[in-house]
Amino acid sequence: MLALEKIVASFIMPPGLFILLLLVLTLYLFKKSDSGLIKLLTVFLLLFFFFLSTAFGVQLLLHPLENYAEQISVNAFESYPIVVLGGGLNYYSETEAKPSVHSLQRLVKGYQLHRRLNTPLIYSGGVAIGQDKISEADAAGELLQSLGMDLEFYISEDQAQSTFENAAYLKRWIEENEVEKVYLVTSAYHILRSAAVFEAQNIDFLAVHSGFISDHQFSWLDYLPNRGALTANLSAIHEWVGLAWYYFRGRI
Repeated sequence: MLALEKIVASFIMPPGLFILLLLVLTLYLFKKSDSGLIKLLTVFLLLFFFFLSTAFGVQLLLHPLENYAEQISVNAFESYPIVVLGGGLNYYSETEAKPSVHSLQRLVKGYQLHRRLNTPLIYSGGVAIGQDKISEADAAGELLQSLGMDLEFYISEDQAQSTFENAAYLKRWIEENEVEKVYLVTSAYHILRSAAVFEAQNIDFLAVHSGFISDHQFSWLDYLPNRGALTANLSAIHEWVGLAWYYFRGRI
């Protein structure tokens, strides 16, 4: 009975509802339209949206990114500075903003490493485009202080607005302080692009991923349309497009 409820729920809530509507539209056009192109387009949209909303997409788009992160991620033992890359803010007002889920995950991992190694933690993240107050680094510092971190160990990089700028601004600090190597902490799906950018900037780093954003062991329910798969696949597409863009811009 519970399994049946899950199946029904997957098609009466987005994104399953949208797929169901696309299916109805496709059947209608096959009956009413004489255009082969329109029929082909609607079938493509139906299959593509189903792909993005299920584990089929996660396996093809997200897992290669996160598996790469798992392969190069290390356990931190040496006392190198810890670099945490910003993952966005949730703005509540002009004077209040909190780290996003991705940023929070990265911060927690960075703070765990700091507690173990007792080395400086650098958080890189500026003010979001479209906002004019509160940088990611400011919000991260407040959170770390609330967790009990001594801010003497905290270094704020509050200018970067992209992964490329993360590396560019951090390179200045690394060179000024003659740092040999850093731990690079970011989400697993983000490590491939981050690693490529940091390598291009000749920054010596050890990658540490802060966690996955989707299952790697699926049940049959994951092959039904679900919001988690759609969110994960959109994040993966963002990374693949970002990699291509950086490659053509000569940044990696």
